Amino acid sequence: MEFPNSRPTQMKISPIEYQQIGVSIGDVGIWHDGSFDFLFNACCSKTHSINSAYGVPEDFVAFPISSREISKRAYYSPGSIIASAKVSEVTLDIGGSSAIPGFPITLGSSVTFNFHSKDGAILVLPQGASRQNLLPLETFRAHVRKHSAQWYTFARDFLPSTGSLFVVTGCDKTTSWGLATASAASGSVGISLKFTVVGLVESTLEPRYQWKNFGSAMVRTSRTNWPPGTENQCIFIRGFWVPRRIPFLTSAANKILWRGLRTALARRNYDGVTGQSLEAERITNSVSILDGIKMQQANSGARLTSPPDIQILPCD
Repeated sequence: MEFPNSRPTQMKISPIEYQQIGVSIGDVGIWHDGSFDFLFNACCSKTHSINSAYGVPEDFVAFPISSREISKRAYYSPGSIIASAKVSEVTLDIGGSSAIPGFPITLGSSVTFNFHSKDGAILVLPQGASRQNLLPLETFRAHVRKHSAQWYTFARDFLPSTGSLFVVTGCDKTTSWGLATASAASGSVGISLKFTVVGLVESTLEPRYQWKNFGSAMVRTSRTNWPPGTENQCIFIRGFWVPRRIPFLTSAANKILWRGLRTALARRNYDGVTGQSLEAERITNSVSILDGIKMQQANSGARLTSPPDIQILPCD
């Protein structure tokens, strides 16, 4: 299962160690208003600094992984634009040479997007993004099932009574991003958004972007002072809901009920990692942007729906 993260930049109240790396494989947390809230990391030891902020469940057992057990690669090229509505026109004003072909990096240069839709969203990745996924997935699932009871006991003060824990098995990260969503009360309307270089990030001297002339659209941009190349801004998160363990039933009637429940559960379409083509994966990401922003409280029954028109625009 994959969700967009509507808050790629970690809040300053998050532990400094967590702000440095952002959402990572093994993170266990809660979806709230379209963003992921971290509790602990199941792949780091109890004494690891990342687990010092909130602690870990009682009798915590980590699932250690090595770098060889994580698939990591460049996924989105610099200057990638992901849109959930059909963009009718992209206008570039690069104001001179650009190290990223077709994408603005000089002061005052910009890129403008125009589209007609009742609602839509655009995600801009000036520096591109990388993708990482956990390889021993089924072994990790078994580990999570084994310890889920302790995890829910630990999380009861953080979790709504009907909520579910979510564990991260993959994520897409970048160094900078711009996100805009727009909607109209009724019908299809023309929407224009302008993404502009307004200066340089002091500590890195990399371009600092800002949305201009965006009207009623909701806009966000990355804000970071981390060293150049620090990919700690997580834009998409993959994983699964942590199952709640049902107490063992002993009476004959309860055993019959238990067998019935197991049969019903076996027929459900559980979430898992499915083989997709590279293009199919990217389309999934494009579809999920707008739906993820609308998602208020993700839970184990949540599913994302797809807008009719999906478009990924190369900026070459």
